[in-house]
Amino acid sequence: MNSNNTPPQLDFSTIIASSVHDMKNSLQLLLGTLDEIIDERPGDAQSDAKILRAQAEGRRINDQLIQLLTLYKAGNTDHRLQSHEHNVDEFLQELYFENQAVLAQRSIELSVECDEALQWFFDRELLKGVINNLITNAQQYTHNKIRLNAVIDEKRLRLSVNDNGPGYPETMLRCYSAEDELAPGDSSSATGGTGLGLFFSATIAHMHKNRTQSGYLQTSNDGIDGGARCTIALP
Repeated sequence: MNSNNTPPQLDFSTIIASSVHDMKNSLQLLLGTLDEIIDERPGDAQSDAKILRAQAEGRRINDQLIQLLTLYKAGNTDHRLQSHEHNVDEFLQELYFENQAVLAQRSIELSVECDEALQWFFDRELLKGVINNLITNAQQYTHNKIRLNAVIDEKRLRLSVNDNGPGYPETMLRCYSAEDELAPGDSSSATGGTGLGLFFSATIAHMHKNRTQSGYLQTSNDGIDGGARCTIALP
């Protein structure tokens, strides 16, 4: 045996990505079990509220794990979008039913505004992660309303999450285009966040391309009654 042989170098980022993948799968099984408990047990408002809170936290963690995995793949591999044509209203209605019960427990009204015939090409699972992340953010700041809406404007699909909270601080009002040097981990003094969710949303928007055009993320205070609006614009 050659004692001079050095041990193989561990790719720590790959180990972390593999661990995150396993945690995500376990968490999804746990969330599925919670769904079964709610469906099978007799109604008890107090217990159901606790289960829904557990579901909400589980989904938030699951969304964050998906964000980490997606960003890892985007940064380390030739990650390709699974972009297909989808009915946008059906997509938003699915998100509505996934989030409505949890939001209702917090007395937050969730609504959807979209033309039933609206169709567009996008990666359904990645965009679902983006919208769920934006809903999670919105429920922290809204007074009592969140609205999902979609329109076509200037040959782009614009998906927005709106709330009736105090709105974004001036430092966050901008268009996050492909040229922006947006880095995760830059905490916001106004929100106390790490910036990972915003970085994830902007990255997924940028990954959607049509010829020379790329998607982008835009924040404004054009939401409900002057509240926050975060828009994903896809070419």
